[in-house]
Amino acid sequence: MRLKPLSGLDAGFLYLEAAGTPMHVGSLMLVEPPRRRGYDLHAAVTAVIAERLPKARALRRQLVDAPLELAHPMWGEAAEIDFSRHITRETLPRPGTHAQLLRRVAELHADPLPRDRPLWRFVVIEGLADGQMAFYSKIHHAMLDGQGGVALAHALLDLEAVIPRSPGKKADAAAAPAASPGTRARASTAVRATIGQISKLLRAVPGTLKLAGAALSHPGATLGSLREGLLLAPRTPLNVHIGAGRRFAIASVSLDRVKRVAKARGVSLNDVVLAMVGHALREHLARRKALPEEPMVVAMPISLRASGDAGMDNQVSMVQCLLPTQIRDPGERLAAIRAATSQIKARVSALKDLIPTDFPGLAAPLWATGLSRLWARGGKILDQLPPLANLVVSNVPGPPVPLYLAGSRVVHYYPVSIVTHGLALNVTVHSYAGWLEFGLIAASEVIERPDTLARGLERGLAALERENES
Repeated sequence: MRLKPLSGLDAGFLYLEAAGTPMHVGSLMLVEPPRRRGYDLHAAVTAVIAERLPKARALRRQLVDAPLELAHPMWGEAAEIDFSRHITRETLPRPGTHAQLLRRVAELHADPLPRDRPLWRFVVIEGLADGQMAFYSKIHHAMLDGQGGVALAHALLDLEAVIPRSPGKKADAAAAPAASPGTRARASTAVRATIGQISKLLRAVPGTLKLAGAALSHPGATLGSLREGLLLAPRTPLNVHIGAGRRFAIASVSLDRVKRVAKARGVSLNDVVLAMVGHALREHLARRKALPEEPMVVAMPISLRASGDAGMDNQVSMVQCLLPTQIRDPGERLAAIRAATSQIKARVSALKDLIPTDFPGLAAPLWATGLSRLWARGGKILDQLPPLANLVVSNVPGPPVPLYLAGSRVVHYYPVSIVTHGLALNVTVHSYAGWLEFGLIAASEVIERPDTLARGLERGLAALERENES
């Protein structure tokens, strides 16, 4: 079996889990099953996964530790996948409301994935009163980023209703002709990976120094002025040590409505999304008399993928963006957001090729995990340090046309992401078939009712529409 070393970025998501915050991403699909006697979504999904596993090889990946913690863990391929442990079925209790469904998704998302098998789980949820079914998925972030997840979805979803044949007993487990790697193979791969990562780091130094020199050569540029590019966020109730509980909420907004506002204001679609989030947060914090007088700061993932790269891995970094929730007028707030994102685009364009996604793994499983555990115990430290961001907002482009899952039409397709210590709220939006699908995940002790925030997103868009009409 050929081993593939994890990059520093991929492995980082594993190390961060030691802080007590699961690091998997996921989705919630609401589907309409076909009107076909005997149709079973759970059986159909199992058959699709079994049939298309060769196109979705990421689902076979299993962690293999490096001997003596020499390097980051590696990906091997599981010799066998027991689908009964990865694809399960649940039924909501009566009356089967969507509120019950969202509570159950939050509970499922709070559970970490076991590391003795491939790091993914799918759950078919039945019992909704309106006749729809739900499909919840979670995959460890070490395996893929948002666009990698879209690539995986393309392998599993269809453009038309294709109902697979009954899988029979063969789908209970999928076998691969793979032998477990020996200690020598693991050590050799670990050493080569660490040497390669150090070499890559050294090769990047001249380019980084050249860029820094060019920046400092501008009139008035100093090291102090470069440091001003790092934002410090105001402290809010979102920036605290969090527990294990989660809450989840969703919202769907017409993509055409958002595009019309963006066109009328001369801004990007993502600018309008940030304005909607800012409106919802302003309402939420004002009700709690906790609205900061200065702009909040959003942590925004940015893709580092080359055009056409559909790899199922992580090629992402994070940038800071001002979110001027202190501005009352929706139009002025949107204009300030546009100014902030324009500066970010210029910086990312200049630095994209130099943003690191890897670091040497020598003893990293020890020191990185130790730092995460220290962070988990350091609630008082967190309270004393100024936050670098108040929340995470991520915008992932998705399919523009309706899709089908194992013969069932996907009506809505919501993302479910990650919260961590100091960042108790994550708002991720995914475009799908004419909709912007928002998934809001929050620490339960910080935001008990994220559905109120979800409704605030709609109010934020409506406020911008009213300004356009006046």
